[in-house]
Amino acid sequence: MSQPVRSLDVPGESVLAHWENFVRTIDELAPGKKVADIWFRKLRPLSFNGQVLLALAPPTAFVDYLLNTHGDLIRQALQHSVGKGVELSIVKRDNVPEDQLPALEAEQLQLADSNVGQEPVKANLNPRYRFDNYIEGESNRFAVASARSVAETPTTTPFNPYFVYGGSGYGKTHLIQAIGNQVLRTGSLRRVVYVTSEQFVNQFIASIKTKRTTDFTHLYRNVDMLILDDIQFFTGKERTLTEFFHTFNSLYQAGKQIILSSDRPPRDLEDLDERLTSRFASGLVTELTLPDYETRVAILEKRADEHRASLDPRIVDFLATHICTNVRDLEGALLQLIAQSQFMRAPIDLDLAHQVARKFAPTRRAQVSMETIAEACSRYYNIPLLDLKDRGRKKEVAHTRQVAMYICHKLTRHSLRGIALHYGRRDHSTVIHAVKTVEDRITGDQVFRSEIDDLLRSIELHA
Repeated sequence: MSQPVRSLDVPGESVLAHWENFVRTIDELAPGKKVADIWFRKLRPLSFNGQVLLALAPPTAFVDYLLNTHGDLIRQALQHSVGKGVELSIVKRDNVPEDQLPALEAEQLQLADSNVGQEPVKANLNPRYRFDNYIEGESNRFAVASARSVAETPTTTPFNPYFVYGGSGYGKTHLIQAIGNQVLRTGSLRRVVYVTSEQFVNQFIASIKTKRTTDFTHLYRNVDMLILDDIQFFTGKERTLTEFFHTFNSLYQAGKQIILSSDRPPRDLEDLDERLTSRFASGLVTELTLPDYETRVAILEKRADEHRASLDPRIVDFLATHICTNVRDLEGALLQLIAQSQFMRAPIDLDLAHQVARKFAPTRRAQVSMETIAEACSRYYNIPLLDLKDRGRKKEVAHTRQVAMYICHKLTRHSLRGIALHYGRRDHSTVIHAVKTVEDRITGDQVFRSEIDDLLRSIELHA
């Protein structure tokens, strides 16, 4: 069952091997049903003590449903692949105490001994993130072409660092990991490491606690290619930023390839050291934008083929038309559609597509003008209207401006660039950052959520 974690052991290679055998056995015992892809490949192995195989699930996972529905299959697969009497325990990410996170992330660190420079390192790449299953369209054509160029000539490419930015769910992680997978497949580089900024921070904290910062330094400064995801989350972490600054310089001066991703371009990473952002911008900076209708259709058809699901063109059209937030939502809706069809033993029809789409494409409220929204936010927070459209960065003004941008994105059909221009910004990435900042705060701050609800009601009354 899903239980809060009291203590987590750092897994070794044997844990990963046991897990791979277990998932492969699930595939063999349930051929054609895609049970492993839909459920088990989204989990992350943590530890194995000879009796319990422990795995981590995303916060949104239906753990109890998984264990109840596939209990017999799980027990059979464990017996065949790991050993008789072994149990599977799954813990949700939101049940892990914060003080356990460094221990969790230590599995990625694999601190080595004094000959770390000669030992193979764990790439941490998802093998499913490849160029051949990355759907190309107008929104990403240049980014894909340049990423392929880096992957084909990683030792001589002038695109170093390679920096890709775009909104959440636009395909950044898939693209940058595709570079690493291609490089390892061709053998052009041997020591490739992918890490998220959150993992990097937690590993650095773990190395400080265990007094092994030298090992941490050796690990990241002795790679041939470093792929770092979501660089914007380094904001405010001064010691980590200092460590990464020196790591970046060391790799760059040694001619090693650096791949970075962010939700905004380097010039908008205002809270990072200017020395870093200028180095980020010195290579190739490329953008991923929202996929157009044709690309969304191609994504759905490709993913449906991968899951061996037959979709009526009308369903593809419906999903592509109504779910236009990002690629992650589009793929998530398709996966839910397939899963619900299997679990309910019902055909994939338009009625089922309507039910799923409502979760990913909520109906927008009444259309209002951006000026009405700006005036409402100005009144609510007592900020002069002109200040909202100025480029000033006072905290209270910036906060109100972010809220106004978020509501414009939520209630109007204006483009991100159109919203940015209305508030005196030239780049739509400012709006992307504002929307994410407000959404993140709404999730964890009940008082702030009430403020937003009050504002929305006020705006609707004046619409």
